[in-house]
Amino acid sequence: MGSIGVTRASSRPYLALGLTFLLIGAGYSNPWPLVPMPPSGMWDGQFAPEVLNLYALVVFLGWAHFVYAWQGQWKASRRLTSGRRVAYWGVVLAALAVLVLVRSWLGVAVFSLLAWVYNIAHFIKAEIFFAGAQERRGFHSPVIAFAWFTVVLFQIGPLRVSAVAIVGSVLLAIALLAAGDWRILAGGQMRLPVLTFFLLGETLVWIAYGRYMSPAFRVGIYVFHIAGASFFHYLSSYFYAVRRSRFTQPATIVAINIAFICAGIAVAHLSQLAWASVWLGPGWFTLWVALHLVGSDMLPWWQRRSGRLALSAQAIRERI
Repeated sequence: MGSIGVTRASSRPYLALGLTFLLIGAGYSNPWPLVPMPPSGMWDGQFAPEVLNLYALVVFLGWAHFVYAWQGQWKASRRLTSGRRVAYWGVVLAALAVLVLVRSWLGVAVFSLLAWVYNIAHFIKAEIFFAGAQERRGFHSPVIAFAWFTVVLFQIGPLRVSAVAIVGSVLLAIALLAAGDWRILAGGQMRLPVLTFFLLGETLVWIAYGRYMSPAFRVGIYVFHIAGASFFHYLSSYFYAVRRSRFTQPATIVAINIAFICAGIAVAHLSQLAWASVWLGPGWFTLWVALHLVGSDMLPWWQRRSGRLALSAQAIRERI
């Protein structure tokens, strides 16, 4: 998906995609448990051992990704005045408190599903940025499709009835085509709608197969998608930033990722480090995913607002 625009991407999307497949395979096939038990309260703990290993790998490599993301946001926030920089990070801390309350209210499972749907929006925006694409139409289409895929896969509400889910999927596909995806695909402007209709077609497959699926199998399918999107995003981000500083040298990136894998395994298996599971434990990971997404989305808005306020203040001073 890194080549979704008309401009050549610098995030090496095909290399990222190939390595993503290998990481998914490594996560599934690893015979040693990375964590001893599934996250409490998340999807009724219906994790097969192989799926739990894959999810744990998403978590540990995700923390390495956070290091780079927050470091980048810290550097970007330094362009603000000191007062506005302090205010921005204050709002980030307030957002963390709100997310903790929302997580407690919704429960870990529902909160996690919402966080992963939100993460798809973040993933797509990042890929558009990496590709240098100017075209933004069709951006929300894959997010809508993944949200639909999520609620259908977990058979939420009336979607337990396969006929309702099938009709809903077909109507959604028609609506998205009519809203502009047909024109975008026919014109070759952007390939994002390909992801949309892959997800909708796959949704129909799992609806048909639903009678044979156990809860653990549904969780396995979902984690497979989470892992694919996450690994691809981590890798394409690294490839986009590689060699831009000492911190983004390939050896440094690999070392940081290995360090977080080792730290995550240690926290999961050593009772003395149980206190750190709030950060590195799979059960809390989606809280930090959500905070990362909120911080990433809020910073550009904060910078634009700060710029407008500065221009307004300058205009007032000039009038005076």
